[in-house]
Amino acid sequence: MPGKAKLVPKSLLSSDERVVFESRPSALKYMVSGSLVLVIGLAALVMFAWKWIPDAPSIPYLTEQLEGDYGQYIEWVLIGVFVLALLYFATKWLRWGSTVYAITDERIITQKGILNKVYDDVPLNQITNVDVSQSIGKRMVGYGTIVFSTTGSAGRKDAVRWEWVPHPVTVRRKLQEVMDIRVKPKQ
Repeated sequence: MPGKAKLVPKSLLSSDERVVFESRPSALKYMVSGSLVLVIGLAALVMFAWKWIPDAPSIPYLTEQLEGDYGQYIEWVLIGVFVLALLYFATKWLRWGSTVYAITDERIITQKGILNKVYDDVPLNQITNVDVSQSIGKRMVGYGTIVFSTTGSAGRKDAVRWEWVPHPVTVRRKLQEVMDIRVKPKQ
């Protein structure tokens, strides 16, 4: 059922254009490495704050090093690891949150970018083929890759690639239904 845009800016759509599908890629694509790095950063923060934790047992090698001649430098390194891990996680989160895939009754739209936004749209009548691929791992979690083959006005072939799309076969079916109505001639 076509509806109103939730993720795509309304200013990007024409007055009578309706959204058929819109989603972000799976957070798995962006957040697995971000979460792992955040865990490493939190471990560094705990090691940094270990000496201020009341009744904390001493950690054989770490406690000696933190109280030694270079202890202050090690503390700075641990804080640096935490800050870098936090920045990496925030970047991954923002990159995921700023990526949007949408299908309207007139075109497909890809939105990317944290500070600089890039909107790529292709009219439905320029889409020549839609390929869906899912590895076994992506099938298990319900995601896949959709590749839209398009033909430009100069006869040049391009492809728009959406990765980690939720329920890609359903998305392809929705696109095909819209294309059957909008693109194919009435008989």
